[in-house]
Amino acid sequence: MKNNLVKLEDGYFRTDRNILLTDKGLETFFAEDMDVIVRKEENISNLTRPDTIPDKKLFFNDSENKELEFLTGTLKDTNFHRVRERLKKSSMMTGFTVLFYGVPGTGKTESVYQLARSTGRGILRVNISETKDMWYGESEKRVKEIFDSYRKICRKSEQIPILLFNEADGILGKRRELSHSGVAQTENAIQNILLQEMEEFEGILIATTNLTVNLDKAFERRFLYKIKFNNPGFEAKVKIWKSKIPRLHVDRAKMLAQEYNLTGGQIENVARKFTTEEIMTGNRPGLDRIREFCKEEKLDRGEKRRIGY
Repeated sequence: MKNNLVKLEDGYFRTDRNILLTDKGLETFFAEDMDVIVRKEENISNLTRPDTIPDKKLFFNDSENKELEFLTGTLKDTNFHRVRERLKKSSMMTGFTVLFYGVPGTGKTESVYQLARSTGRGILRVNISETKDMWYGESEKRVKEIFDSYRKICRKSEQIPILLFNEADGILGKRRELSHSGVAQTENAIQNILLQEMEEFEGILIATTNLTVNLDKAFERRFLYKIKFNNPGFEAKVKIWKSKIPRLHVDRAKMLAQEYNLTGGQIENVARKFTTEEIMTGNRPGLDRIREFCKEEKLDRGEKRRIGY
């Protein structure tokens, strides 16, 4: 275990945990025969292939569109290699670390998937909750394993995949003051490991977050690109309304865009309610009913709403 050749399987009690070979252990003992012992599909089972990502049309304001188009063009394989070679010759870091930030429902996560689809890159998605383990010291190991696994996948892949930290608020926040709290010490240790990995990162990392006020300054510097996702403006909202409810007349789409300051995710919720009600009742909801759906998306609309029993 000191040489990272074996590890304990996840479990709540020590009697539940088997001893497993780590990736380093597999490579050490089996070398080039590793892919015979462990099937390649299993080695990259957490990788979402670009050809499995459904095409989805997203609508943004001009500022977000320009930044996303530039990033997509940069991550196209030919351009990506050219940029990396130039950076390497100039003795600069070759990794691309990107932060997508903004309010919920503005399309941050879906943008990562559409970017991966259009550039032909797979996605290794990290669930932040899985990095926090009840056993002291295990969380730090998990973070290291994420990057070790990513590097291994990069070696096996024709194109460098995207490492996605989705809803990364839990690990990108300001480091806590030193205390006797085990939780604080563990979270600080995780962040220190992450900062070190990002400093030496050579792949493509994209993190999404809804909260930027609590973003640690050390992380802010380590993100090469920081793209803010604002609430959609009038023109973008009209396009979203028309894409989600195609039969909606353009004048009514403009009316709804003017009346309600909803995000793309909230408009999609309205469209889902619209479709569900049409199927269940056999009647297409009218404009007044759509307005009711819109009001339901806002919990702070100036009236008391009964929640629970």
